[in-house]
Amino acid sequence: MASTEYMRYGGNTSCIEVHGADGPAIVIDAGTGIRELGKELAAGSQPKHVELLLSHTHWDHIQGLPHFAPLYDSNTSIRIHALRRRTKSLSEILADQQSAPFFPVSLNQATASVEFIEHDDGDTFDIGDTRVTCRQLNHPTVTGGFRLEANGHSMAYVCDTDMYGETLFAQEMPVEIDDEAEARRLILQGTRDLGHGVDLLVCDTFFLPDEYRPDFGHSSVDDALRLAAETEAKCVALYHHRPGREDAHLDAILDRYRGQNGDGAEILGSSEGLEITL
Repeated sequence: MASTEYMRYGGNTSCIEVHGADGPAIVIDAGTGIRELGKELAAGSQPKHVELLLSHTHWDHIQGLPHFAPLYDSNTSIRIHALRRRTKSLSEILADQQSAPFFPVSLNQATASVEFIEHDDGDTFDIGDTRVTCRQLNHPTVTGGFRLEANGHSMAYVCDTDMYGETLFAQEMPVEIDDEAEARRLILQGTRDLGHGVDLLVCDTFFLPDEYRPDFGHSSVDDALRLAAETEAKCVALYHHRPGREDAHLDAILDRYRGQNGDGAEILGSSEGLEITL
Protein backbone atom coordinates (compact mmCIF):
# COMPACT_ATOMS: atom_id res chain seq x y z
CA MET A 1 0.00 0.00 0.00
CA ALA A 2 1.34 3.44 -0.92
CA SER A 3 2.15 5.77 1.93
CA THR A 4 -0.21 8.74 2.24
CA GLU A 5 2.70 11.15 1.71
CA TYR A 6 2.99 9.97 -1.92
CA MET A 7 -0.64 9.51 -2.91
CA ARG A 8 -1.04 12.51 -5.22
CA TYR A 9 2.13 12.19 -7.30
CA GLY A 10 2.28 8.42 -6.90
CA GLY A 11 4.97 5.84 -6.46
CA ASN A 12 5.06 3.78 -9.67
CA THR A 13 8.10 3.78 -11.91
CA SER A 14 8.19 5.09 -15.46
CA CYS A 15 5.32 4.49 -17.87
CA ILE A 16 3.41 6.86 -20.19
CA GLU A 17 0.63 6.21 -22.70
CA VAL A 18 0.34 8.42 -25.78
CA HIS A 19 -2.91 8.64 -27.72
CA GLY A 20 -2.81 9.67 -31.37
CA ALA A 21 -5.79 10.44 -33.57
CA ASP A 22 -5.14 7.23 -35.47
CA GLY A 23 -3.15 4.08 -34.85
CA PRO A 24 -2.35 1.64 -32.04
CA ALA A 25 -1.72 2.35 -28.38
CA ILE A 26 1.76 3.85 -27.85
CA VAL A 27 3.37 3.19 -24.47
CA ILE A 28 6.69 4.64 -23.36
CA ASP A 29 8.63 2.54 -20.85
CA ALA A 30 7.46 -0.46 -18.86
CA GLY A 31 8.03 0.45 -15.23
CA THR A 32 5.57 -0.64 -12.56
CA GLY A 33 3.01 1.85 -13.87
CA ILE A 34 2.40 -0.41 -16.88
CA ARG A 35 0.52 -2.94 -14.74
CA GLU A 36 -2.58 -0.77 -14.27
CA LEU A 37 -2.38 0.46 -17.86
CA GLY A 38 -2.27 -3.14 -19.06
CA LYS A 39 -5.52 -3.93 -17.26
CA GLU A 40 -7.22 -1.09 -19.12
CA LEU A 41 -5.75 -2.05 -22.49
CA ALA A 42 -6.72 -5.70 -22.05
CA ALA A 43 -10.39 -4.91 -21.43
CA GLY A 44 -12.68 -6.14 -24.21
CA SER A 45 -12.32 -8.96 -26.71
CA GLN A 46 -11.37 -7.11 -29.91
CA PRO A 47 -7.87 -7.62 -31.36
CA LYS A 48 -5.45 -5.03 -30.05
CA HIS A 49 -2.04 -3.73 -30.98
CA VAL A 50 0.48 -2.07 -28.66
CA GLU A 51 3.69 -0.24 -29.60
CA LEU A 52 6.07 -0.09 -26.62
CA LEU A 53 9.01 2.33 -26.72
CA LEU A 54 11.70 1.39 -24.18
CA SER A 55 14.21 4.06 -23.23
CA HIS A 56 16.54 1.49 -21.66
CA THR A 57 16.52 -1.73 -19.68
CA HIS A 58 17.30 -0.63 -16.14
CA TRP A 59 14.82 -2.33 -13.83
CA ASP A 60 12.77 0.73 -12.98
CA HIS A 61 11.88 0.98 -16.69
CA ILE A 62 11.11 -2.68 -17.46
CA GLN A 63 10.09 -4.40 -14.23
CA GLY A 64 6.38 -3.95 -14.92
CA LEU A 65 6.51 -5.81 -18.24
CA PRO A 66 6.04 -9.33 -16.77
CA HIS A 67 2.80 -8.02 -15.18
CA PHE A 68 1.49 -6.38 -18.39
CA ALA A 69 -1.85 -8.11 -19.09
CA PRO A 70 -1.77 -7.70 -22.91
CA LEU A 71 1.38 -9.85 -22.94
CA TYR A 72 -0.84 -12.84 -22.08
CA ASP A 73 -3.69 -12.02 -24.47
CA SER A 74 -3.68 -14.03 -27.71
CA ASN A 75 -5.75 -11.28 -29.36
CA THR A 76 -2.92 -8.79 -28.88
CA SER A 77 0.19 -8.00 -30.89
CA ILE A 78 3.02 -6.04 -29.26
CA ARG A 79 6.02 -4.42 -30.90
CA ILE A 80 8.82 -3.43 -28.53
CA HIS A 81 11.23 -0.74 -29.72
CA ALA A 82 14.59 0.28 -28.25
CA LEU A 83 18.02 1.46 -29.36
CA ARG A 84 20.25 -1.30 -30.69
CA ARG A 85 22.88 -2.88 -28.44
CA ARG A 86 25.96 -4.51 -29.93
CA THR A 87 26.56 -6.87 -27.02
CA LYS A 88 23.13 -8.37 -26.36
CA SER A 89 19.77 -8.26 -28.11
CA LEU A 90 16.70 -6.62 -26.62
CA SER A 91 14.81 -9.93 -26.65
CA GLU A 92 17.61 -11.64 -24.71
CA ILE A 93 17.69 -8.93 -22.06
CA LEU A 94 13.94 -9.04 -21.48
CA ALA A 95 13.93 -12.85 -21.50
CA ASP A 96 16.63 -12.83 -18.82
CA GLN A 97 14.47 -10.64 -16.59
CA GLN A 98 11.56 -13.02 -17.02
CA SER A 99 13.42 -16.21 -16.11
CA ALA A 100 14.15 -18.19 -12.94
CA PRO A 101 14.87 -17.23 -10.25
CA PHE A 102 13.46 -13.78 -11.03
CA PHE A 103 10.02 -14.70 -12.42
CA PRO A 104 8.05 -17.95 -12.78
CA VAL A 105 6.57 -17.27 -16.24
CA SER A 106 9.05 -17.03 -19.10
CA LEU A 107 8.72 -14.56 -21.94
CA ASN A 108 8.33 -17.54 -24.27
CA GLN A 109 5.05 -18.30 -22.53
CA ALA A 110 3.51 -14.99 -23.58
CA THR A 111 0.47 -15.69 -25.74
CA ALA A 112 0.50 -12.29 -27.45
CA SER A 113 2.43 -11.91 -30.68
CA VAL A 114 5.63 -10.10 -29.63
CA GLU A 115 8.12 -8.48 -32.03
CA PHE A 116 11.36 -6.78 -31.04
CA ILE A 117 12.64 -3.88 -33.14
CA GLU A 118 16.06 -2.34 -32.51
CA HIS A 119 16.83 1.10 -33.88
CA ASP A 120 19.97 3.06 -34.57
CA ASP A 121 20.58 6.50 -33.09
CA GLY A 122 18.65 9.05 -35.15
CA ASP A 123 16.19 6.57 -36.67
CA THR A 124 12.74 7.87 -37.54
CA PHE A 125 9.73 5.61 -38.05
CA ASP A 126 5.93 5.81 -38.16
CA ILE A 127 3.36 4.34 -35.79
CA GLY A 128 -0.02 5.03 -37.33
CA ASP A 129 -0.20 8.81 -37.78
CA THR A 130 2.66 9.39 -35.31
CA ARG A 131 6.24 10.01 -36.42
CA VAL A 132 8.80 8.78 -33.85
CA THR A 133 12.47 9.78 -33.66
CA CYS A 134 14.94 8.18 -31.23
CA ARG A 135 18.27 9.59 -30.06
CA GLN A 136 20.86 8.29 -27.62
CA LEU A 137 21.02 9.92 -24.18
CA ASN A 138 23.83 10.28 -21.64
CA HIS A 139 23.00 7.55 -19.14
CA PRO A 140 24.70 4.28 -18.16
CA THR A 141 23.95 1.47 -20.64
CA VAL A 142 22.36 2.17 -24.04
CA THR A 143 19.60 4.69 -23.37
CA GLY A 144 17.31 6.47 -25.81
CA GLY A 145 14.95 9.41 -25.80
CA PHE A 146 11.98 9.81 -28.13
CA ARG A 147 10.26 12.57 -30.07
CA LEU A 148 6.66 11.95 -31.15
CA GLU A 149 4.92 14.13 -33.75
CA ALA A 150 1.33 13.90 -35.03
CA ASN A 151 -1.20 16.31 -36.51
CA GLY A 152 0.92 19.38 -35.90
CA HIS A 153 1.66 18.55 -32.24
CA SER A 154 4.79 17.11 -30.65
CA MET A 155 6.25 15.80 -27.42
CA ALA A 156 9.67 14.62 -26.31
CA TYR A 157 10.55 12.00 -23.71
CA VAL A 158 14.01 12.72 -22.30
CA CYS A 159 14.60 10.41 -19.37
CA ASP A 160 17.15 9.20 -17.86
CA THR A 161 20.13 11.39 -18.76
CA ASP A 162 22.77 13.74 -17.45
CA MET A 163 22.47 16.46 -20.07
CA TYR A 164 25.05 19.03 -19.02
CA GLY A 165 27.44 17.11 -16.77
CA GLU A 166 31.08 16.47 -17.59
CA THR A 167 30.93 12.66 -17.41
CA LEU A 168 30.22 10.48 -20.44
CA PHE A 169 27.90 7.66 -19.36
CA ALA A 170 26.55 6.53 -22.72
CA GLN A 171 27.77 3.14 -23.86
CA GLU A 172 28.07 1.59 -27.32
CA MET A 173 27.85 4.89 -29.17
CA PRO A 174 27.23 4.42 -32.90
CA VAL A 175 30.52 6.08 -33.86
CA GLU A 176 33.79 5.50 -32.04
CA ILE A 177 34.86 8.87 -30.58
CA ASP A 178 38.07 9.20 -28.60
CA ASP A 179 37.23 12.68 -27.32
CA GLU A 180 34.67 12.36 -24.51
CA ALA A 181 33.83 16.05 -24.66
CA GLU A 182 32.93 15.68 -28.35
CA ALA A 183 30.83 12.61 -27.59
CA ARG A 184 28.92 14.51 -24.90
CA ARG A 185 28.42 17.43 -27.30
CA LEU A 186 26.94 15.13 -29.94
CA ILE A 187 24.60 13.50 -27.43
CA LEU A 188 23.46 16.90 -26.16
CA GLN A 189 22.80 18.05 -29.72
CA GLY A 190 20.67 14.95 -30.25
CA THR A 191 18.80 15.71 -27.03
CA ARG A 192 18.14 19.25 -28.24
CA ASP A 193 16.88 17.84 -31.54
CA LEU A 194 14.33 15.77 -29.63
CA GLY A 195 13.06 18.80 -27.72
CA HIS A 196 13.12 21.38 -30.52
CA GLY A 197 9.89 23.38 -30.35
CA VAL A 198 7.85 20.61 -28.71
CA ASP A 199 4.51 21.25 -27.08
CA LEU A 200 5.50 19.00 -24.18
CA LEU A 201 8.94 18.04 -22.86
CA VAL A 202 8.82 15.14 -20.39
CA CYS A 203 12.23 15.48 -18.78
CA ASP A 204 14.46 13.85 -16.19
CA THR A 205 14.42 16.07 -13.08
CA PHE A 206 15.79 13.61 -10.54
CA PHE A 207 17.97 16.17 -8.75
CA LEU A 208 17.74 19.60 -7.23
CA PRO A 209 20.96 21.55 -7.86
CA ASP A 210 22.38 20.95 -4.37
CA GLU A 211 21.73 17.20 -4.68
CA TYR A 212 23.47 16.68 -8.01
CA ARG A 213 25.89 13.76 -8.24
CA PRO A 214 28.25 13.65 -11.23
CA ASP A 215 28.42 9.83 -11.09
CA PHE A 216 24.71 9.12 -11.37
CA GLY A 217 23.59 9.85 -14.93
CA HIS A 218 20.60 12.04 -14.07
CA SER A 219 19.67 15.70 -14.50
CA SER A 220 18.19 18.44 -12.33
CA VAL A 221 15.14 20.67 -12.59
CA ASP A 222 17.44 23.53 -13.61
CA ASP A 223 18.82 21.36 -16.43
CA ALA A 224 15.31 20.63 -17.72
CA LEU A 225 14.38 24.31 -17.77
CA ARG A 226 17.67 25.12 -19.49
CA LEU A 227 16.88 22.55 -22.19
CA ALA A 228 13.36 23.95 -22.54
CA ALA A 229 14.77 27.45 -23.04
CA GLU A 230 17.36 26.26 -25.57
CA THR A 231 14.77 24.31 -27.58
CA GLU A 232 11.79 26.66 -27.08
CA ALA A 233 9.68 23.88 -25.61
CA LYS A 234 6.28 25.17 -24.53
CA CYS A 235 5.72 23.00 -21.46
CA VAL A 236 8.00 20.92 -19.21
CA ALA A 237 6.75 17.96 -17.18
CA LEU A 238 9.10 17.26 -14.26
CA TYR A 239 9.65 13.49 -14.41
CA HIS A 240 11.47 10.62 -12.73
CA HIS A 241 11.10 12.14 -9.28
CA ARG A 242 13.79 11.20 -6.80
CA PRO A 243 12.64 8.40 -4.44
CA GLY A 244 11.55 9.85 -1.12
CA ARG A 245 10.09 13.06 -2.54
CA GLU A 246 6.79 13.49 -0.74
CA ASP A 247 3.80 15.28 -2.25
CA ALA A 248 4.41 18.38 -0.15
CA HIS A 249 8.06 18.51 -1.26
CA LEU A 250 7.10 18.24 -4.93
CA ASP A 251 4.47 20.96 -4.45
CA ALA A 252 7.17 23.22 -3.02
CA ILE A 253 9.51 22.46 -5.93
CA LEU A 254 6.80 23.36 -8.43
CA ASP A 255 5.96 26.60 -6.62
CA ARG A 256 9.62 27.57 -6.45
CA TYR A 257 10.40 26.98 -10.11
CA ARG A 258 7.16 28.42 -11.44
CA GLY A 259 7.96 31.58 -9.53
CA GLN A 260 11.46 31.73 -10.99
CA ASN A 261 10.64 30.83 -14.59
CA GLY A 262 8.83 34.02 -15.56
CA ASP A 263 7.78 33.89 -19.21
CA GLY A 264 9.55 30.57 -19.76
CA ALA A 265 7.93 27.21 -20.40
CA GLU A 266 4.92 26.12 -18.40
CA ILE A 267 5.94 23.69 -15.64
CA LEU A 268 3.97 20.60 -14.62
CA GLY A 269 4.68 17.90 -12.06
CA SER A 270 4.22 14.38 -13.43
CA SER A 271 1.73 12.45 -11.34
CA GLU A 272 -0.27 9.22 -11.43
CA GLY A 273 -3.16 9.52 -13.90
CA LEU A 274 -2.15 12.95 -15.23
CA GLU A 275 -3.70 13.55 -18.67
CA ILE A 276 -2.36 16.24 -20.98
CA THR A 277 -4.03 17.27 -24.25
CA LEU A 278 -1.80 18.83 -26.90
